[in-house]
Amino acid sequence: MRLENNTRNAITALQYENGKQLDIDSFKQVLDSYNITTIDYNDITIYKSSGENIDSPIGNDGAAIHHYNEEKGINDVYYIFRGTEVDLEAAEDVAYDMVGVVAGVSTAQIRHAQRFYKTVESDIAKKTNGDEITRYGDGHSLGGHLIVSVALIEKNFDDVRGLNDAPVNLRQLASLDSDFVDYLESATDILDISDIPEEELVLLARNFYAAEANTISHTRVKGEPLYAQSIPYTFYPGASIHYLGDMKTPEFPDVLTPRTPWPGLTEVFSRPPTFGTFVSLGLGINADLDRVAYNANINHLLQFITIIGEEMTVAELSELIGTAKDNPWAALSGMPESVKERLKEEVGLGHIVGGLWALKNTAAMKKCLL
Repeated sequence: MRLENNTRNAITALQYENGKQLDIDSFKQVLDSYNITTIDYNDITIYKSSGENIDSPIGNDGAAIHHYNEEKGINDVYYIFRGTEVDLEAAEDVAYDMVGVVAGVSTAQIRHAQRFYKTVESDIAKKTNGDEITRYGDGHSLGGHLIVSVALIEKNFDDVRGLNDAPVNLRQLASLDSDFVDYLESATDILDISDIPEEELVLLARNFYAAEANTISHTRVKGEPLYAQSIPYTFYPGASIHYLGDMKTPEFPDVLTPRTPWPGLTEVFSRPPTFGTFVSLGLGINADLDRVAYNANINHLLQFITIIGEEMTVAELSELIGTAKDNPWAALSGMPESVKERLKEEVGLGHIVGGLWALKNTAAMKKCLL
């Protein structure tokens, strides 16, 4: 039985800690609220990556609802992943947003999502004697990034929805999907994807994942800042995009593309004071001068995040963010010397401190998190 989109939205919302806990009772309440009374709840099994109905925890951001009735020919599973939990004291999600979704140098949470998926699939196969499964996927924000990435890699989902979802990163897909890598090499004779022009790489990815994309849709809130961003090596595969809200709402300025609103001021504002960007984040990005400063420094921040992600684990970066929240200078002194030396060489000391200041800035987090 395929659940309608509104029902799936309500079930996805149960994944968040500030909502109701996803269990058989809350699931039943959602279905009752949509007048769905034909399901026998003895046919339902709920798996949770935090440990329910699996041998051991695999993170805490995933769930699966399996509906199986052999007599009625029902063997459906709904995979659900939540978005970022914003907590700078335990900043694993925040860290992954940076080094995973944005920089593409960590695949930690996608690997966890894949492990959870494979664990659930294995258990379902045993229970159903290998009967054909109909697979659905839903994910909000970071969770959308996870479910779409898993669907592309596994290539066997029937319907996937990203809800205000973050994009998938081609660097990550190249790390996780050997078939995609083989396709790129045969199409370009290039072994390193960073040597393939980004526009060409996106076109190749769209071609390779064309069948999977036909099962994917995206639902967006008009004016959501995330969709104005041009994050390198990312894209949105899918058959359709549905917009909510006022269609006249303007897009937020693309903060990863430098712009100068007045002719002749390029040199003046192309290198603003080191801390200008991050102080303006704290005050709110309201004036064009703030935007110019933000745009001019954002590429340095992206480079900072990429290097950090290549040199440190998500857990180590999470701890760094927790330290930077209270004292960026302490975070700087606590960084491994090898990381500091590479950052000094490639981005400069000023931008290291600026990057740490951004990590501790809650205004920056609200604008940038997924």
